[in-house]
Amino acid sequence: MKNHSNIKRWCQAFVVMCAMAVLTFLAHHYEYPDIQVNYVEEITIPGVEGEYEFLFLTDLHLAVKTREDVGIYGNADDRIKGFSNAKGTVSSKHLPQWISYANKREIDAVLMGGDIIDYYSDANAEYLYRYMEQLEMPYIFTLGNHEWFSPWDEDVSEESVLYELFQGRNEAFQILEYEDFVICAIDNEAYDVSEQSLAAMREWLNANPDKPMILLAHVPFYTKQDRSLLETSVSVWGQALVIGTGEGTRDTTAVSREFMELILNDESPVVAIFTGDNHFYHKGNLTDSIVQWVGAPAYAGDGMIIKVKGNEK
Repeated sequence: MKNHSNIKRWCQAFVVMCAMAVLTFLAHHYEYPDIQVNYVEEITIPGVEGEYEFLFLTDLHLAVKTREDVGIYGNADDRIKGFSNAKGTVSSKHLPQWISYANKREIDAVLMGGDIIDYYSDANAEYLYRYMEQLEMPYIFTLGNHEWFSPWDEDVSEESVLYELFQGRNEAFQILEYEDFVICAIDNEAYDVSEQSLAAMREWLNANPDKPMILLAHVPFYTKQDRSLLETSVSVWGQALVIGTGEGTRDTTAVSREFMELILNDESPVVAIFTGDNHFYHKGNLTDSIVQWVGAPAYAGDGMIIKVKGNEK
């Protein structure tokens, strides 16, 4: 009888746990019906005390309709619908849910990987800025090629609220510093690293040669150590949406080559790189010790949690 009683209690406990899991799942999908964290990545940095949790989003491509046409993109409705999740929810509806999710989960910081808006317009920039300002934690905003692009060939005014998304209104080099590591965002949206990003990175590394760094960039980097990224990019896009050298890559400038040598050499403090642009998930090694992630597109409802912790004691 005792064994039967134990089995009964175990079954009851199992049923309760399953019910709680189902309720948690339903609660999340009721509150955040259009978004999901499909990827949880862990980075171990020796010496880090405690654990940090970051939300990484890239390639949301949100747009607010203000005209019937979007210049070279054609019909506005068709363009906006093109960046929807599997349920057909347009990407501008995802952003408020991600902001709420980050605040409720008390994320340490939100990391934006670029192309968060689909094209520049005052309405798109103001919509994005309004929600980013609702975050209850720091964020770092990486410039993508779509943030600067106007389908109507209009210049982005220096007075635009878009500049307020960048620390110090400087898209070339941004720092989010913690006691034991730093997160850095640079500008490579034109498929080359900007001269300003190279100069600022060189200055930072000279002053902080041993501080571990997590690097954010919109366009992925490529080395021969992981050819699968190049092959997948060409398969999806018909060309390689990467920055690097070698067969099948785009021509790169001396600035980009010098930048890659700076961050990928054996003495580099860079421990991980997070990028986007390609609209598919990828993880691979750039060197024996430096891993690069390409984030899945947020317009599909996908987000990534990055956990940073020290060595197990």
